Amino acid sequence: MYRALLIAATAAALVIGGAAPATASPPSSVPGAPTSVRVTGTADHAVVSWHGPRSGARVTGWKVVLAPVHRAHSAHRAHSAHSAHHGGTQTDRLPARARSDRFDGLRAQRTYRLSVRALGHRGAGRVVSVRWTAPDAQPVAQSLYALDASGAVVRFPTSGAGTPTTVTADGTGYAADPAGSVYTPSADLTTIVEHPAGGGAARTRASGLHLTADLRSDGTGNLYWADAVSGAIEQLPVGARAARTVLDLGGPAVGPDQRFWTVTPGGRVVVLGGSTTSPYVKGTGVAARSVTMPGSNGVGYPAAVLADDHGDVFVDIRSPGAAGSWVWYELRPGESALTGIEPRLAFEYAAANADGFSLLQSAGWCAAPAEYPISHTGCNVDRSVPEKLVVGPGGTSTTPVSGLTAGSRGPNTGAADAHGDVFVDVDSGPTPGLWRVPAEGGAARQLSAAQYSRLSVS
Repeated sequence: MYRALLIAATAAALVIGGAAPATASPPSSVPGAPTSVRVTGTADHAVVSWHGPRSGARVTGWKVVLAPVHRAHSAHRAHSAHSAHHGGTQTDRLPARARSDRFDGLRAQRTYRLSVRALGHRGAGRVVSVRWTAPDAQPVAQSLYALDASGAVVRFPTSGAGTPTTVTADGTGYAADPAGSVYTPSADLTTIVEHPAGGGAARTRASGLHLTADLRSDGTGNLYWADAVSGAIEQLPVGARAARTVLDLGGPAVGPDQRFWTVTPGGRVVVLGGSTTSPYVKGTGVAARSVTMPGSNGVGYPAAVLADDHGDVFVDIRSPGAAGSWVWYELRPGESALTGIEPRLAFEYAAANADGFSLLQSAGWCAAPAEYPISHTGCNVDRSVPEKLVVGPGGTSTTPVSGLTAGSRGPNTGAADAHGDVFVDVDSGPTPGLWRVPAEGGAARQLSAAQYSRLSVS
């Protein structure tokens, strides 16, 4: 379901170096060489581990260095203030208790030298170096993530087969990366906590932040959030400990400005904001512009936004009257007028991936007053979902769907994987629960009869 298996690497060479015997400090004045030095890793990161020296002076710290063997193919890694970068070389100084170090942002099939040296009060011990080649990147099957009713993050196989697993019990505002790690904001919204893909203790990913309880991620694992003070969209790149601003929105939302935002697999950030009469779209790789309806009609209440990696933005608008309709429109690159894409008014579910937008609509629909207790007729329409509408670079297409019946009104945003499978949660009616609708259409499959929210695919 996700890549949790680290690819162990065999050291191609083990080199022990240091000062020549004639000039070296007496053996007892500096620490000895580290022992059992080994490297494990994947295509984009390496972990070097070691044991302490068998002899020598007391260890006060460690110096760990990663250097590309071929300088022309240097690695790039954003690291802490204790790291030095010289032509791709990365240097960490760690406390005496450390027995491992991780280097991110490496390149597949590149060879690196990882060196470990013990530090003492009177000097450094001998260096132990290991040559290691990062393996090829392995295809990673995507997973579906969702919050259950208790607020726990649950991982489902996107294939629809297999047993779901609970990643963390406190997942409010979570995001997940392609490797299967899950990230959550701390209770005081200052720290991003990482829950490793392979299990084990949670650890701090970054701190000193102004988070909102709404983390997002792109297809490579970069993390995003809206800064609670500035209102800007911030990014924490893979391997970095310091955030950077990727979209300045001129301050936090005030008054009638209601903001909705999304991040595409390719890392495009798109924000839908504004009021019922003057909505706008801003983003990275998306031209900032006001949004209008076709013709002279008003717009309505902005309610949700999705986007693909081709520059298309999909906007959900709630009607300003009592009808209770939520309608999705397409905002094409370079255009400001919304284009209608829905065959009919309906109870509906939407999702997007890198290549386009998917919409599941009920066969029938009624205005909201027909559902009120005072209604004599009631909303006795056909809420079964007969097809899946797809809007992509090749145009619009539909495929038949069966086995799914819509529940309540709303934008009801779900999630879509890279293949085009769509995942939605139905809150009421004859088919409540979490569902998978295959990319090719056909029979929907229920993943769980329980209720889930905040669906995402990584």
